[in-house]
Amino acid sequence: MNKHLFLVIATLLFWSCRAPLALQSRQTQHYPISGNVAQDSAMQQMLEPYKTGVDTQMKIIVGHTDIPLSKAQPESTLGNFMADAQYEAARKLDPKVEASVVNYGGIRLPYIAPGPITRGTVYELMPFDNTVAIVEIPGAVLKEFCDHMARSKGWPVKGISYTIRDKQAADVRLNGKPVNDHIVYKITVSDYLAHGGDNCSFLVPLRKRYTNVLLRDAMIEYIAALELSGKPLHPEIEQRIQYAE
Repeated sequence: MNKHLFLVIATLLFWSCRAPLALQSRQTQHYPISGNVAQDSAMQQMLEPYKTGVDTQMKIIVGHTDIPLSKAQPESTLGNFMADAQYEAARKLDPKVEASVVNYGGIRLPYIAPGPITRGTVYELMPFDNTVAIVEIPGAVLKEFCDHMARSKGWPVKGISYTIRDKQAADVRLNGKPVNDHIVYKITVSDYLAHGGDNCSFLVPLRKRYTNVLLRDAMIEYIAALELSGKPLHPEIEQRIQYAE
């Protein structure tokens, strides 16, 4: 028998004859984390250069707002700004994009005060690495999407308008025109929604285009473009979504 083959077989037999390993004991200990925990000076020293670099970047002012920006439903200044920024980013990639939708739960800051807006503020507003996606959506599915938003008391939109009546979307319009069930429109959402997040499973089977444009970067670019033209960020409530009287 080949010497090497013999050694392999012998090794396998040795390990197969060993008793299986079994857990003999388990110990746990609770480590409370509070402000009283002593700092690890070595770890702090190692992280300090990185923290300094990040802090420098986050303090960069990208623009200004001359009004308070707040998060609210069914429509808000903060939500309109985010929907507008996403819309502009998508239109640069595909001029046929007609509307934008942002999920309300993705807005992670409730308020931005008038004054300078830093990169750090935008990172707090959108801490996720979500990207811009473009979806080809039939009018009937777009109405279903609006019903979904209406049941959630309204999400930020651009180019879309509707009235919430009995938790459903009535008089759904796209850029002022009634939505046709049989026409396929192009809208932009986050990749999170395009993948069916926030109970948007109706978007999953649709034809879509994913991009590498971060929503966060789209917002920074939108604010910076206004700043470059000498204008502050000034989104307004435009009755994009309203409740029936």
